[in-house]
Amino acid sequence: MKKILFISILSAFLFSCSSNNEEEVSSNSSDSDNLPPLKIEVPAELQNNEKAKEIITTGEEMINKFSNTLEDVIKDNKNLIGKKNDDLSFTEQIQVGKMAIQITANMAEFASKLVSLQSKIEEFKKGDISEEEAKAIDKVADAFEKRMDEINKKYENLGK
Repeated sequence: MKKILFISILSAFLFSCSSNNEEEVSSNSSDSDNLPPLKIEVPAELQNNEKAKEIITTGEEMINKFSNTLEDVIKDNKNLIGKKNDDLSFTEQIQVGKMAIQITANMAEFASKLVSLQSKIEEFKKGDISEEEAKAIDKVADAFEKRMDEINKKYENLGK
């Protein structure tokens, strides 16, 4: 399926974010200028499949949390956007590390859900998953792609 690349990227990123439980860093995700929460509708044919609904609900939570965190990091670090690694001062390199910790800390609270979602995605890649659950994963992958496109469009001129 075409979605395997997006699913792999989503699962690898989300799983790696959950595997390191650093100290909690507060997020400004309540800012009104963040994108509105993304809602993934559960298709009618999946309404009776609890596993598929859980995949969609968990995916929706992860995408919204990641989106808010990413936007907060972008807003807090506009001075770094567009700079090459070689051009970063020592202080800016530390700031980049802090950004990674912030993303990790904000995603760590969902660690158990991320592990469950990662497991489903691994089953999906092996073909050991129901058609309904595969459709749910496709819905999450489509939503993730849509949200990343929205963020890219919103911040396309940053750092230019």
